[in-house]
Amino acid sequence: MLKTFRLVVILFGLVTITGCSNLIQKPESQWTVEEFYDRAKSEFDNGQWKSAIEFYEKLKANFPYGDYAEQAYLELAYAYYRYDEPLSAIRELDEFIRLYPRHPQLPYAYFLKALSADSINRSWLDRFITDPANRDIQSTQQALRAYQEVIQRFPNTDYAIAAQQRLVIITNRLARRDLQVAQFYYERQAYLAAATRAQRVIEEFPNSQSSRDALVMLRKAHQKMGLDETAVDIQQVIELNR
Repeated sequence: MLKTFRLVVILFGLVTITGCSNLIQKPESQWTVEEFYDRAKSEFDNGQWKSAIEFYEKLKANFPYGDYAEQAYLELAYAYYRYDEPLSAIRELDEFIRLYPRHPQLPYAYFLKALSADSINRSWLDRFITDPANRDIQSTQQALRAYQEVIQRFPNTDYAIAAQQRLVIITNRLARRDLQVAQFYYERQAYLAAATRAQRVIEEFPNSQSSRDALVMLRKAHQKMGLDETAVDIQQVIELNR
């Protein structure tokens, strides 16, 4: 009797192992949408962005419609964002917004799109461009518009609050960049160009952290151009804004 029981246990174990082995070796062509999603989500939750991207893409290719596909768009976009492929993230989000214009997670989709656009301009290449006038600000302006769109479309959400905070950061960044350009021109004795850039900071970003420094640059540039009376007037404005 004991031998029979042991035999049953052994046979049951073999069946279990065989079943698990078949599951592991099951070709992807036979996977269900749930299996694709579970694998992708497992990689996603573990921060394995490259692998998560691979399985979300396979899910979308094999099962382009349904609840799993909807969720896959958002999670795939976030995985691309974290994997430092913001353009791919934006592509997925644009498609999601087009396909599901009334989706409850639409505010999140727009905000993630803005974050992705914002991350483009923090490229490593920017650090090696010595002339700040040549740095591409198109992505920064794209991020600015994207955050503004979040605020306009979803004004009563936490995403709008976060977007407003990011707008302040971007505004300061743009102002600082223009001030760097003004300094670049000033050091090369292109005083009119320096004054023009400094004036732009004052007019377009009056509440930025760089606005006062722009006034100082404007005064210095006018002094170098021999426009002493204007320089004195600018100095008075500087003193009033201390």
